Amino acid sequence: MSDLLTLSEGAVLTHLATRAELASGVLPASDDLRLWARLADGEGVPLAGGGRVRTSLDTGEPVLTGPDGWLAGVEPEQVIALRLRGGTLELSVTELDDVPAERVMRVVQEFGEQALDALRAFAEGLEPSPGVPVDVVVLELLMKAPETFADPLPPLSPLLLNASLELREGRVGIVGAPWDTASVADLAPLDIIRLALVRSALRTYGEGADLSSLPKAVTYLSRSDTVLARIADEVEREPLGPALVEALPRTEPAALLLIARSAEGEGRSFEAAGLISEVLSLSPDLAPAVRDAAEYAACRTAPGAPLPERAAHLFRQLLTYAYRPARRRLIEDLIALSVRVAEPALADLALFENDVVGEFLDARAEWLRDDEVELLESWRRTPLRLWEVLDVSGDEITVSAAGDGTGERVRLVDELLSGQAIPGDLMLTRLLGDGTGPHVFGHPFKVDPERGEEMLALLSDPVDPYAVAAFFRRPRRAPAAPGTAMDATGTESTATDDDTGH
Repeated sequence: MSDLLTLSEGAVLTHLATRAELASGVLPASDDLRLWARLADGEGVPLAGGGRVRTSLDTGEPVLTGPDGWLAGVEPEQVIALRLRGGTLELSVTELDDVPAERVMRVVQEFGEQALDALRAFAEGLEPSPGVPVDVVVLELLMKAPETFADPLPPLSPLLLNASLELREGRVGIVGAPWDTASVADLAPLDIIRLALVRSALRTYGEGADLSSLPKAVTYLSRSDTVLARIADEVEREPLGPALVEALPRTEPAALLLIARSAEGEGRSFEAAGLISEVLSLSPDLAPAVRDAAEYAACRTAPGAPLPERAAHLFRQLLTYAYRPARRRLIEDLIALSVRVAEPALADLALFENDVVGEFLDARAEWLRDDEVELLESWRRTPLRLWEVLDVSGDEITVSAAGDGTGERVRLVDELLSGQAIPGDLMLTRLLGDGTGPHVFGHPFKVDPERGEEMLALLSDPVDPYAVAAFFRRPRRAPAAPGTAMDATGTESTATDDDTGH
């Protein structure tokens, strides 16, 4: 600790105070004041004027605490300066009117270089995180150039963010660093670095970053199919800005793929399909483009096929569309609240209760026939209902809507479903027209009759898909108990401990 005190002597770090911080009497110390949090850990550091400054982890993140009223002279949005002098912390309010620019540049450059080094070390398995601790870099600067923090500089957090760096839990990394380390566990070290650098180039374009990074990013994409596939998915989830789309070289297949995915993410499938054709003319075997082209082609149904046959095909296309990167989260969020074995039924729930069907129509109606558009519009108006199985005879199953009191019966012809259902079953599904009558295209949930009223209460308009998904999250039960899902073949899947997360 004595070495740390000696090295830090005379240094001043700053922080922009907020109203909430002043009201609580503590200062966050994850970023701007991280070095002082390290110094004040344990017994703390004396505060000029009396008392001690200590580091507290009671709230999870490190904060600096002091004696009662130690922040009394500070107003919200003022910059606090904490200087170490003679082993004591001096607190004051400062104005940043005449900041030494060369020192600011030195700080930004050092953090940027060390953030890149941290990324490389993480990719090679030498460090657990793709970021470097803030206090480590500050100490490095104090060792190399002790005068760096001799005068108040802008608070580190906004300074580094403006320099296109990211801060997470006291660490600094490049924009696009894989902070979710599990997400890149299956990537080779070089691909981890490529992925982060491409993300950085795409996210910082037009924000003062070095524009030479853009062609480098396209080169990285062209060298790794794995990175290209990941970035393409990310771009579809978060489409590119117009300036970036304009800057990408259209002579490069990887760049064209990103432009296409950006258009798809914004609901412009017809435009995306034309771009995908350009990609394949340049690179016929580019796997993501091949898959996209096949999906777009599948939207054009066979002219002579009867509507019921095309209806089944349309439903499959809707599911494919729901699983695209821009919408996949809708299904994953429902699974997180429910059980993994119910995924097929939850996908059906996401399709309609989040109006993915409407998005599909907006994006791809140009490829659909008039009767297909009319059919899809009718599906959008079809509610999710709880149906009671009244009778099963051969391939026919007769059901009635539970709880509506009308006694209306609906007859379905479904070889697989009728082979599993028995009278008295309650089936949560949506009966969709196929041009000839009602049909079960999705995967029904099977509901315990004892919980029928509970389910009916969840089906008020509008239906909350998250509440319905959570209804089925239960520990392991015997077959046909709550937590089961009847799939399209009519089979039942019972949730296990692994499926429910228990």
